[in-house]
Amino acid sequence: MTFIPDQQPLVSVLIPTYQGEEFLEEALDSVLSQTYHNLEIIISDDGSVDRTLEIAKNFQLQFSRKFKILTHQRLGMIPNWNFCLSMAQGKYIKFLFQDDVLTATCIKDMVQLAESDEDIGLVFSARALLTAGGVETNDTCLNFAKGIENIHLAWSKLESIQSGINLLSDPKFLDGSINKIGEPSTVLIRKNVFDTLGDFDPSLCQLVDVDMWCRIMLQYKVGFINKTLSYFRVHFSQQTVQNNEEGKITNDYQFFLHKMMTNPCYNNIPPELKKRIYLKVENERDDFQRQLVNARKRIQYLEEREIELETQRKNLDSLVEEFSGKLQTAEALIIGMESSKFWKLRMMWRNLRHRLGLPDND
Repeated sequence: MTFIPDQQPLVSVLIPTYQGEEFLEEALDSVLSQTYHNLEIIISDDGSVDRTLEIAKNFQLQFSRKFKILTHQRLGMIPNWNFCLSMAQGKYIKFLFQDDVLTATCIKDMVQLAESDEDIGLVFSARALLTAGGVETNDTCLNFAKGIENIHLAWSKLESIQSGINLLSDPKFLDGSINKIGEPSTVLIRKNVFDTLGDFDPSLCQLVDVDMWCRIMLQYKVGFINKTLSYFRVHFSQQTVQNNEEGKITNDYQFFLHKMMTNPCYNNIPPELKKRIYLKVENERDDFQRQLVNARKRIQYLEEREIELETQRKNLDSLVEEFSGKLQTAEALIIGMESSKFWKLRMMWRNLRHRLGLPDND
């Protein structure tokens, strides 16, 4: 499909920001370098106190097209995403997070595929990883990065255009990382999808994007472009890394699976997938019960060990007190002996023998 500039559908590039000064310039550079030109850029800042707004305003001066900078009191990550959506005017939504980067043809390629079939609700592509300085020496970041590389390869089969239901029916859907599409920076979404499905779910903290992808897959086709069109950055201050360190991802995963089984928005989920989810929840519940039993045994052992060590401490305290008393008694005897006439005569006799050169036979 060849685009005529005046006929290009408007794409809203949504950039939710918060304390984003470190990587925001690189993200905005990648937007200004797009070969697709009918864009509106919306930066929604969630109360940054660093140079985020200064950087955004400098780029606003360079961009001759629509460029909005919206500020507000702290909303939180997901409400800020939804606020961005509420301000968008485009036919398509292209999220770009403040620490990610788009390739120059990203939007053009994605729009071209989306325009080829009006039943496509979401287009995604392969994406690569960027690692910030120092990440290579941090085990948490390294393990996280290793787990999300080439996630699109985890599908059994990907075509340029396929039914979302077919992807949800993939036997590998629940294997490994449940997010086999990618982050919001990796996708293009038709705007009217949100009119039908609603906003991102703020009750989820980590799998909120996966939840939206699944809701889209239930009702729309999904497009895939088998080339790298975006870069997802891994760094220390990243929310995903923090969630992983705090154990929030595991809790979120359980909540999400429960939502898929019980929420009306998932009524049309493939029966085979619902069965696999049920079995997975049951297995993980059994595993949790085993871990709980082991944890209780460990706690009991530690409590018993604590009592044993406390008893040993008290015995040692008694011995120390006993020997301290004996030592004080011995010191008193020595002091008494040293002050006696006999002791003084003895010391005088030893000194005399020493002067006379006689051996000390004491």
